[in-house]
Order: sequence, then C-alpha cells, then structure tokens
Amino acid sequence: MKILVISDLHIPIKSDLKSLDKLNIGLYDQIFLLGDIVEIEVLNYLENQKPILHAVYGNMDDFYVKKRLAEKLYLELFGKKIGLIHGHQTGPAVPDKLLNYFKKRIDLMVFGHSHHQEKFEIEDTLILNPGAFCEGNYAEIELNESILEIKLLHL
Repeated sequence: MKILVISDLHIPIKSDLKSLDKLNIGLYDQIFLLGDIVEIEVLNYLENQKPILHAVYGNMDDFYVKKRLAEKLYLELFGKKIGLIHGHQTGPAVPDKLLNYFKKRIDLMVFGHSHHQEKFEIEDTLILNPGAFCEGNYAEIELNESILEIKLLHL
C-alpha cells in the first residue's frame, strides 16, 4: 500500500488547489492529511479523489473543516498502529508530548504544524512530519505486512 502524507496546505492563503495536481494523487491507495487545509472546498476536493482519505483538522482550518474532521485519528493498517494529529495541541508541536494524546502505544505518529520535515524515533515509535505542503514538502509511506518505509519528498 502506498500512502501520501500531506500537511499544512494553507489553500488558498499560501498555495492553491492546482498545486495538488503535482502529486499524482491517483497513484496512492490512501492519503494522510494532517490539517491546516483551511477551506472546506479543499477537503471536498481531496475526499472526491481515488485514495481513501484519513484527515484531522489543524488550528488554521475554518469552522466547516473542524466540524467534519476529528482532532486526532487512530488507525490500524497491516498490524501497525498509527496515530494522526496536527500538532498545535502542544503549541509548537512537541512530538514526545503529542504522543501522550494517544492513550495506547503506537508504531507510527504522523503530525504537522511546525512546517519542519522530519522523521525519527522516540523509543519504539516512528515519528513523521511531512513538512508543509505549501512549501513543497510531503512524504510517502510504503506499507504492507513486512515493510514500513518512509520517504521525505519535495516538489
């Protein structure tokens, strides 16, 4: 399974809807969207694409986006426990504090908010921030029964 990971789109403030076309969204099985989408039209657009969308809201999202999305999501894919959260919950997005928002142990936490692209580990949990899409950053996850591979990418 191939997963597109995007955060901090900031459409239409810092980017535009056409910039999403550069991602070849149809190549992915799922999308992890980590907030700061900003406007409901962008969420509607992504929900109407082929990949399954898993999304959480961010601090910059309008009322309609926040009303439709959760603050955090917990998923289990191929036996991997995955937590999605925007990151504004701890002010400047402090990963070890964000982990506390998930009451159970997770294998992978994916967050945004800081606009800083990074991947590392805290104890046995992989931590991924795809960076800000409005700055051309995103990530891909390749996941199946035996592989969990993360690539940090830039347009």
